[in-house]
Amino acid sequence: MRRVYDVPETPFAGLLAALDAIGRDEVFVTPTARARDLAVWGELLSTCCGARGAAGALTDGLVRDCGAIEALGFPVAAAGTIPYDSKGRHEIVGHRVACSIDGVRIEPGDLVFADLDGCVITPRAHIARVVGAALEKQADEHLFRDAVAAGMPAVVAYDKFGVL
Repeated sequence: MRRVYDVPETPFAGLLAALDAIGRDEVFVTPTARARDLAVWGELLSTCCGARGAAGALTDGLVRDCGAIEALGFPVAAAGTIPYDSKGRHEIVGHRVACSIDGVRIEPGDLVFADLDGCVITPRAHIARVVGAALEKQADEHLFRDAVAAGMPAVVAYDKFGVL
């Protein structure tokens, strides 16, 4: 990403190339250094990525067209919203390269998991171990929840399942 202050002769060239390169189940990651004066994502980008089978988008910047994006069902994790587009304010200068958001390095092939609680990046080399541990913890949490809902005291459920 590069800040620009005028509309380039060929606007969006890097963005269009990156959109055409996104693959099935990939997450489009756009760092902005927390820019607060432009939206780097919107309905048209979500439509492009959704049509290519992408899994979602992640940015530390702002987005627009939230109602349309929600209607598309395309997951986008962002820092907020603003109505201004990025033309003449932001240009993508590379894709399929390492980047950083809030000091976290993100490499192509890393696992990106985001929901309403936040985002976690798992380096490619650790995906199998981390996903396995997360699924195991989730299974134990279901057991804890079911036991407590059925009347088991929380202290007993914690002793039995080891999660809270």
